[in-house]
Amino acid sequence: MFRSKVSLQDRVPIGQKIAYGLGGPVEGAAIWIPSTYLTPVFNIGLGLNPGLLGLIVMIWRAWDAITDPVVGNISDNARTRWGRRRPFIVVGAVLTGVLLPVMWWAPRGMPEGMTFVWLLVAGLLFYTCFTLWSMPYYSLQLEMTPDYDERTSITSYRAFPQKILLLLNGWILAFVSMPVWGINADGTPDIVNGMRYLSLILATCTILLGVLPGIFVKERYYAKESSKQEKQKLISGLKITLTTRPFILVLIIVITKTFGIGLVGTLGFYVNAYYVCEGNVKLAAMIMGVSGTLMFAPNLIAIPVCTWIATRYGKRFMLYLTAITGLVGYLSVYIFYTPSNPWLQIIPSILIGPLGIGLWLIVPAMQADVADYDELITGKRREGSFSAVFSLTTKVSSALCSGLGGVVLVWTGFDVELGMSQPDHVLVTMLNLYVIIPVVFLVLNIICIGYYTLTREKMAEIRQELEQRRGVI
Repeated sequence: MFRSKVSLQDRVPIGQKIAYGLGGPVEGAAIWIPSTYLTPVFNIGLGLNPGLLGLIVMIWRAWDAITDPVVGNISDNARTRWGRRRPFIVVGAVLTGVLLPVMWWAPRGMPEGMTFVWLLVAGLLFYTCFTLWSMPYYSLQLEMTPDYDERTSITSYRAFPQKILLLLNGWILAFVSMPVWGINADGTPDIVNGMRYLSLILATCTILLGVLPGIFVKERYYAKESSKQEKQKLISGLKITLTTRPFILVLIIVITKTFGIGLVGTLGFYVNAYYVCEGNVKLAAMIMGVSGTLMFAPNLIAIPVCTWIATRYGKRFMLYLTAITGLVGYLSVYIFYTPSNPWLQIIPSILIGPLGIGLWLIVPAMQADVADYDELITGKRREGSFSAVFSLTTKVSSALCSGLGGVVLVWTGFDVELGMSQPDHVLVTMLNLYVIIPVVFLVLNIICIGYYTLTREKMAEIRQELEQRRGVI
């Protein structure tokens, strides 16, 4: 039966929720902004070969594949007077903030090889420190409350500041192009200098916001449970994590969503520009900009709405709903992507948007449920291991989508030299793939959701068994 109110002992104080949520934008400063503006700044501004930039990003991601599980395991096994997560969060935030500007302050005039080495080494150091912060930060959320619904509420507090940063992210290029940062000899804005000073602002925010969870959020399970458990080796812990059935289903749910949307991410602009806007790239860019701005308010509203739905009807119902609205949204492309009225293409965005909001709101809370399930099976709290594997999976999935997105575009037969004179069959193929690929993956997503069994009722049973075994926490 639906339980509408979180018990007092399970409720996380609003101050702790806010402190935890304000740490969310640190991820944007470390991941979103470099991935978006690395090429414009270092290619256009400093002349670094795009191929070398791609190689740098690949090496960074490979390094992530090593450091995420290692730091997750270290965090699980840490035993300090302040807990397993909090010391790493504070130290990691400070180091991340200190190293963030180093990437962007590469000296001008260096040979290309030296610039490559500077960026590579600075990035490796930076992402190592970010992992030192991020793995304990993600893990902390999994152990803030034992309540099924309160876990979703905590995630919503992280979603709000992340959405605000996402809006600001779209204006960064305009900010760093302002004349106040300088003008190059050819009259173009000095985006290198602009990004340098922006990095100082981002570094300050990273430190100020990143330390808050480590200072103000409590580790509920540490004193009574996790501080007394036996430490676990990295490899054996990963084996257990990768054989935990509900967790594997969570990963597949996320992967199918990521591939469904990510594989056509690049294709979306081409459908917009060449099919709908018939080669008018300026109009296509304007529609994308307006659409992104218009979606900001609905996306913010979707956070409390999705939280309420998940609390009222359960997380699995919320996942079904987001997948179905995504299906409807992509199928509606056939109706609203029309050259006769290009602006109608904003409507599918309104339907597709909740797919991302609902999923990323619910999945972290699902990981917390998985951690309880795992404790019932293994007798240990291993949030760090689950956070590490989940983070690694999402990064690898995103990287594959970025690479394969170009393959999908080539598959359509698009020829950039033809410009707006693309053959009709190419345009139709672009439109069909833009719809069919997400629909196929979303159908798989719905099937996987059906196999996920950690419902509210099941979690209540697991909690009762755990509390009978080790007492109430």
